[in-house]
Amino acid sequence: MSSELAKKAAGTYIADSYDKLSTVLAWVTLQCRTGALAEAVSTFCKGQPERPDQTLVLVEGVTADCIHCRIPCRCYDHEASSTFDSDVRFKLNPQTGECCRS
Repeated sequence: MSSELAKKAAGTYIADSYDKLSTVLAWVTLQCRTGALAEAVSTFCKGQPERPDQTLVLVEGVTADCIHCRIPCRCYDHEASSTFDSDVRFKLNPQTGECCRS
């Protein structure tokens, strides 16, 4: 994982928004980052072309059958002069650990 200074120099630094979540969403977010759901999120991140940073995953909502997640990221494009903001949105089934983009 790159340092914060290196990310700032490369234009890919993203501030963590964890502290702005409600209590329940913060707890589920923590489970996705480092707890029981972390392995499923890590596997999903490794398979994405943007290579999102799992430590920035945010849970936006929980429904009866899935957890709605978003990972903010900054991407490069050969046609752009600098990086641009993007989000990787996905649904996580907590029973199976299956993730799919939404």
